[in-house]
Amino acid sequence: MNKAEENQSTEEAEEVAEESLDESSTSEEQSSENASEPSNEDDTSEAPSEKKELTLEEQLAEAKALAEENYKNYLRAVADLDTYRRRVIREKDDLRQYAVSGLLESILPIYDNMGLGLMSAEQDADPNVVAEGIRMVITQFQSVLSENGIEEISPGKGDAYDHNLHEAVQTQPSDDVEAGAVVQLIRRGFSLNGRLIRPATVIVAGDASE
Repeated sequence: MNKAEENQSTEEAEEVAEESLDESSTSEEQSSENASEPSNEDDTSEAPSEKKELTLEEQLAEAKALAEENYKNYLRAVADLDTYRRRVIREKDDLRQYAVSGLLESILPIYDNMGLGLMSAEQDADPNVVAEGIRMVITQFQSVLSENGIEEISPGKGDAYDHNLHEAVQTQPSDDVEAGAVVQLIRRGFSLNGRLIRPATVIVAGDASE
């Protein structure tokens, strides 16, 4: 190999070495640029929108609208309360007027039977038949009272006197019962669902001078 060919080979080797150095430098620069680039996620995130501050006129308008709505709600509440009050008053009046309607429906058959008993007594002079008819009517009447919560208070002779249920109208001596006990029932008493309606009227044993 002559000298000229040696110089050409040397130049070609130097050119290959320079190209390798250039490629390596380019790769390092690209890597550095990629590392220094900001993330796209930060770019896509939007800053929170700030609430727009209202002017005095806008605040006043909102306050007026709220006050008007509250006033309308107040008027509706007053109207509802007045309607409820009127309904309660009407229901009380109806209850007071027709409270005994159920009891009356139960009593009317007894009234009818009393009329039939009177007709039978006028046609039949047998007192036993008349007495039996009266007893049947009384039994029917007692059953109706019991079904409607009305209990009869009828103390017998010798029963203890109870000032909560009985009313003594007279005292008389008695050898048959203890002093202070009931001697005779004058008039039956009645209670409605445990509440005293009329006390039983009785005569109690005791010294007549007391």
